[in-house]
Amino acid sequence: MPEEFHVSSLVILCRKERAAEIAAALSAMDDMQVHGGVPEGKLVVTLETATEGEIVERLNQVQLISGVLAATLVFHQFEPAHSSEASTGGCRHGSLAS
Repeated sequence: MPEEFHVSSLVILCRKERAAEIAAALSAMDDMQVHGGVPEGKLVVTLETATEGEIVERLNQVQLISGVLAATLVFHQFEPAHSSEASTGGCRHGSLAS
């Protein structure tokens, strides 16, 4: 199986009073970055992994953090890790908006 590069976006709903602590815990995880939403308790997070399985594992870890109410995958795209030209490869995405 060829090596792949996966980029995912998550929205994490958490208790407002724990949001800063949860954001710090998420930022400490490898390849995970919090982009905003801390004051509202609705964290916007990106995750970079080598496999889809790692995305699922990380999502499960996030859901087990005390104070996290929900963690939702809203975007996923993958491409070959050593692609020499741009492609739309395996674009998968979702939206919270209806």
